[in-house]
Amino acid sequence: MRPRIALGVHIGHDRGAALVRDGRLIAQLAEERLDRVKHSSSPELPAKAIAAVLKIADLQPGALGAIGVSYTNVVITNILEQLAAELRDLLTLPEVPVHGIGHHDCHAWSTYCTANVKRALLFVADGSGDIVAGDRLEAESLYLGEGGRIHILERRVQDFGLTHTTRRNAFNLAYMSQRDRPKQISIGRKFEQFTYLLGFGHGHAGKTMALAAYAPPLFTTGRPAGRSLEFSLTFEDGLVALDRLWQRSGEPWHRYMRKNAAAIAAAAQHLLETYVEHVVNTSEMSAYDGVLCAAGGVFLSCRLNHGLLTHTPIRSLHVIPAAGDDGQCVGAAFAAYAAEFGPPDCSSSSLPFLGARYADAEIADRIAYLGLEAARLTDAELVERLAADLAAGRIVGLVRGRSELGPRALCHRSLLADPRRHDMQERLNQLKGRELFRPFAPVVTAEDQFRYFALVQTSPYMLLTAPVREHFRSALPAITHVDGTARVQAVTEPEEPFLHALLRAFEALTTHPVLLNTSFNLAGDPIVESPHDALVAFLASDFDILALEGFYITRPSLSVGEH
Repeated sequence: MRPRIALGVHIGHDRGAALVRDGRLIAQLAEERLDRVKHSSSPELPAKAIAAVLKIADLQPGALGAIGVSYTNVVITNILEQLAAELRDLLTLPEVPVHGIGHHDCHAWSTYCTANVKRALLFVADGSGDIVAGDRLEAESLYLGEGGRIHILERRVQDFGLTHTTRRNAFNLAYMSQRDRPKQISIGRKFEQFTYLLGFGHGHAGKTMALAAYAPPLFTTGRPAGRSLEFSLTFEDGLVALDRLWQRSGEPWHRYMRKNAAAIAAAAQHLLETYVEHVVNTSEMSAYDGVLCAAGGVFLSCRLNHGLLTHTPIRSLHVIPAAGDDGQCVGAAFAAYAAEFGPPDCSSSSLPFLGARYADAEIADRIAYLGLEAARLTDAELVERLAADLAAGRIVGLVRGRSELGPRALCHRSLLADPRRHDMQERLNQLKGRELFRPFAPVVTAEDQFRYFALVQTSPYMLLTAPVREHFRSALPAITHVDGTARVQAVTEPEEPFLHALLRAFEALTTHPVLLNTSFNLAGDPIVESPHDALVAFLASDFDILALEGFYITRPSLSVGEH
C-alpha cells in the first residue's frame, strides 16, 4: 500500500513545494526563502524547496505516494510527460504517480482545503492562469467546494497580449494597437496595468494599493453588466478615461502621471473593488451558506477583502495567506492527494506556520561564526527584555518557530516596533529601503482586535484592512495609514503563547496590546528564512535587537547588560 503522502510542486514565478499527509497540509516552503531571489522565477524545478519540505517532515522521497505539479500559461497536460520525468529523476522514484494540475484548480484547492469549512463558493482571480479554450487564458474562475472536492462552476477567459506587460503598449493607450484595445483582460492584469503605468514593477501591486489611500479616484468605474463572470473587461478599459483627462490637461504625459499618481492608484483600486464585488453580489451566496474562499494574487489586496465583507452578502471570508502563486504548490499537493487517495481533510487547517524551525545548536554556531555575542534567555526573560526594548523605541528582529507561508510576515520572521512613535514609520521605511508612503501593519491580541479596529471578522493573517477606531488613531500613528486604516494581524494565546505574552507585557508598559509588525527583510530581498539570513540582515542594517529563538543579540557597540 502506497503511503498517503502527496508532494505539491509549482514552477514558474513564486515556485515552491508543499506536502500533504493523511489529508492534512504539513509543510510548505517557497523557493525564494532558500535561493534568496525575490519571487524566484524559473522553469526549473524548485529543488531546494522540495528537499526542504521533505526534511521538515522527516521524510525520504520514497515515502511519497503521489506528486502534483503546476505551471502557468500552459496546457498542463501537454508538458506533464516532461515534468513527470524530471520529478521522478530528481527524487529517484520511477513509479510514483505524477498529476498535472491546472493553475486555477490549484488556487481553488489551496484555499478550500485550508478554510475549515464544509461548503463554500471558491473565487479565483489573478493575472492569468493556464491556456484554456484553445488560445485563451484563465482570467477568473468560480468553483463549488464541498465534501473535500472542488467542482468548476464558471470560468471567464482573457486574450493573450502582444507584448510583455512592462512595455508601454501594454498600459499606455497611445502606444496600444487598435487590435489589442478591445481584447479581454483579467481583473488582476488590469490592476497590474495601472501598477506598471505608475512606475512600479512586477509583484509591486501592494504599492499601488498603499498609494491609493492618498487621494480620491481620478475617475470611477461603473458597475459592469452581466451576472457573475459574464462581464466584459478590455485592455483599454480605464485607460481611455485616463487618456482623455490627460489630453484635456495640456501637460506632458509623464508630468501628468506623476502629479496624479495617487489619484490614478485610487481609480485602479476602485475598479478592482467594483468588479470583484460585482461578481460576489451577483452570485447566489445563500447557496453556499454565505461562505467565500478566495485565492489568486488579487486577494492579497486586504482593502478589497474587507470591502467584500462590508459590501456583499458574504458571511465568512477565507483567503489563504499564500494567495499568490506561492500557494500553487499547496493546491497541487491537495489535488494530487485527492486523485490518489480520496478527499483530503478540509475540516481542520494547519495554517500558517509550515516552514522550517532551526535548532539552538545551529543558531549558536551561526552566532559564533559571525563573531557575535548573545545571551540565552528563557521565554519569560525574553518577553520582559523585548517589551522593555520596544517601549524604549528600539526595533527588534524576531525569528521564532516555523516560518510562515505567504508574503506577509506573521511574527515568526518579523521586525517589531512601537506603534506609538510618530517617527517610526519613516525610520522603518528608511531602514528597509521602502517608499515613504507605504504603511506598516499592527499585530494585536485577538481579544482586543475589535476594540482597536472596526473589523467585520477576525483577521489572523494580515489579509484584512479595517479602520483604526478613531480614539486610537493619534495614539498609534505608526500603524495608522493616511486614510485611518490598518492591515491587522490578530493572535490568540493558545496558538501564539510567546507573542501573546509579549503583547501583554508591552501593554503593561504602554497601555496598548499592539505592536508594529513588518516583514524581516531589506529592500529587494525575500523574508529571512534561516538564522544565517537573519544575522546577515542584522549586520547589514541598523535595527537594534535580534531575537533568534531564545538568543538575545545586541549590536557589538551596545552591551547586553546596557538596559
